[in-house]
Amino acid sequence: MPQHTFFMLLKATPHWRALDADAQRAVFDEALMTVFNGHPELRMSRYSAGAFHGRCTHLIVWELLDGADAWQYEAAVEALHAQPFFARPLFEIVDVIAGIEDDVDTLTPLQAFAA
Repeated sequence: MPQHTFFMLLKATPHWRALDADAQRAVFDEALMTVFNGHPELRMSRYSAGAFHGRCTHLIVWELLDGADAWQYEAAVEALHAQPFFARPLFEIVDVIAGIEDDVDTLTPLQAFAA
């Protein structure tokens, strides 16, 4: 089964930019703990994109482990909406791009079916 991945593009708000580096790290640590403790089959990694992209300042990559249900991603995002991460808001969601791993061995039977 292909791995589901969600690319969440975020834009920092003035609330985020007003935080010092330690407070920003604490916010991300709290978000990571929410994901890891409540959704064990979901991985979250974050990237700074502000210096490279005008549309967003941060990128979060969410990965569901093989066979995991997409509800874990949905539930984790909902949990973050209850925290300052999105509730204050510290970030605005610019876009979410969902995809599946492009594994030719996995997709070959699907392509044969479509032919």
